Amino acid sequence: MKSDRKKLIDTFLEKTFWKDAQRVKFASDASKRNYYRLHSTKDSDRILMDAPPEFGENVAKFIKANQFLERIGLSVPKIYNRDIRNGFLILEDFGDNVFTDFLLKSSQDETSFYMSATDNLITLYHAEIDCEAEHYDHCEMLNTSLLSIDWYLKYGSNILTSELRNQFRVLMGEVLSKIMTRPMIMVHRDFHAENLIWLKNRDGKQRVGILDFQDMMLGHPAYDLASLLNDVRRVVNEDVRQKCFDHYVKNTGVDKDAFYYAFCICSAQRNLRILGVFTRLAVRDAKKHYLTFLPRVWKNLLQDLSHPDLIDLRLFIQNIFTAPNKTILANIRDSNAD
Repeated sequence: MKSDRKKLIDTFLEKTFWKDAQRVKFASDASKRNYYRLHSTKDSDRILMDAPPEFGENVAKFIKANQFLERIGLSVPKIYNRDIRNGFLILEDFGDNVFTDFLLKSSQDETSFYMSATDNLITLYHAEIDCEAEHYDHCEMLNTSLLSIDWYLKYGSNILTSELRNQFRVLMGEVLSKIMTRPMIMVHRDFHAENLIWLKNRDGKQRVGILDFQDMMLGHPAYDLASLLNDVRRVVNEDVRQKCFDHYVKNTGVDKDAFYYAFCICSAQRNLRILGVFTRLAVRDAKKHYLTFLPRVWKNLLQDLSHPDLIDLRLFIQNIFTAPNKTILANIRDSNAD
């Protein structure tokens, strides 16, 4: 912890009930945020979020999304103390039962876990939207998918031309514009197993504790379901995937075929973005462990593009991109950002 940040934390905690609590740092995630568990002999543990505003972190967005999700009846951490200016929050501690880890010990519960998570997304589908929220529309989705060109293709294969970039923009823009005509809903945008906590002492959809929701925007309903079921961090059982997909369709009333097409497009866009983001984390931020996920991201992408109506995009990707084999991963691992 940098000394100036430590001083700010000390000053913040000094004004709270947890000023004398022991701090234990978590492993950091893909963001610039840091998290600490606060142990106190006087009360339950709490979580300290350290979100440095100088790195673009904004706890005000977290607070707003937290209030929205709580209002529609979903489980999000209570906020006990805040310092918006300096980027500090003290939050309820949901414990360590992250879906990814808990399912390693209780794989038989996978269906109930994922169906409960899908119920959360059904609630989001029916919720009144936040009209002031930013839009994750086809232009924004196109721009973020270009990270695959600017980072994965550049550092993995040493390929980057304006012509390729323009061809990609046209193909990706066409498929995205086809699905972004329906009404948008509030989407989490990172709704996957490592951002979900199993709260076994709660009931129904509230058994799913939701984390990392500060980037919520108005987007396509299929986006979060694709994030959940086509997870790059763990393989969801195919039977579970189908049950959850059918459950969502039944309880939202969406057209199944049209929604599946949108599901494949949203998932493909997400996986293209992740190829770029994880490459950037490895190259720019020296977080090399993210490279271990790239083969699964690639596998998911090819599965997304197997939809017959995505043949033009599939052929472009297969002709231009190389799968993350040993050579590609080594190129990225040994690269430094320009």
